[in-house]
Amino acid sequence: MLSCTGLISSLALLVGSTVFALDQCTPRGGAQNVVYWGQNGGGIVENNSLAAYCTKESGIDIVVLSFLYQYGNGLRIPSGTIGQSCFISTTGEGQQCDDLARAIDVCKSNGIKVIISLGGGSGAYSLSSREEAETIGQNLWLAYGNSKTNSSIPRPFGKTFVDGWDFDIESNSGTQFYEFLIAKLRSNFASDRVNKYFITGAPQCPIPEPNMNQIITRAQFDYLWVQFYNNPGCSVDGTINYNNWKKNIANSPSSDAKIFIGVPASPLGATGTQSGGKYYLEPDQLSNLTRIYTNDPAFGGIMIWAAGFSDHNVNNGRTYAQQAKCILTSGKTCQRANFFT
Repeated sequence: MLSCTGLISSLALLVGSTVFALDQCTPRGGAQNVVYWGQNGGGIVENNSLAAYCTKESGIDIVVLSFLYQYGNGLRIPSGTIGQSCFISTTGEGQQCDDLARAIDVCKSNGIKVIISLGGGSGAYSLSSREEAETIGQNLWLAYGNSKTNSSIPRPFGKTFVDGWDFDIESNSGTQFYEFLIAKLRSNFASDRVNKYFITGAPQCPIPEPNMNQIITRAQFDYLWVQFYNNPGCSVDGTINYNNWKKNIANSPSSDAKIFIGVPASPLGATGTQSGGKYYLEPDQLSNLTRIYTNDPAFGGIMIWAAGFSDHNVNNGRTYAQQAKCILTSGKTCQRANFFT
């Protein structure tokens, strides 16, 4: 593969006690590196400072805050826990979220998008009606968007606002109403002409997707980071169904959505145990897979679950997220002393 051109600089990266350089350049075709942050699992604890993942050395383009995992069935303001410290109550009040808000500002000032995610693999979330869905959609804007409306809805991050909302819906209860939630949320975007907002989703790879297919084909998504793991027949341990995903959304409101290859960041990442190790790709394997789709106009980049697993999986002095960045920018993995040359 050809090297990335227009390399601006080499940046110092501290890994353990040894200093290495991580080159930074624009991903080919605008492909982006996405990492989830905020949930620890598999005995892995991530850095509780979000800002640590928003440096130029991190290799991350988009960080997804996870999760708001309780809403619906009468609860009109989503709640959850993000990171080890920030708790958002069912009334929408943020507790010990000031540090996270400051870190979000750091990320945004460094050009890294911050998106907040709803759902997750465990939680108590559902939608009971269109009216409830639209109310929750509006409240998400008032709580986390750059809203200029005087409102009684609490803002856990104060004046700080996010760049978008992610939907990792792993329950099929009330999924027919999400299109109304997303439409209501989107209806507010035009009120902020300065900033661009995104709707993203993290579907599982089977088609039809067991929980999100109706949501994706009826609502407009900008990015879909498909979880190509934990599902035999469409996961990275065999042949992924990337092209089928293109067909699945071709005639939907999400027809222009970019498709990301979602992978676990370590052998523990898929399930939290070694049993999910078959869904893990070594950096060289990830490079080979990504190379197939790099020139596809629908290709958006790589999504990684999750930050903590990446931190604890270092290859050639690089975390898994940094290896993914090297792959997206140069078409090859990072080498200890050989950078994009």
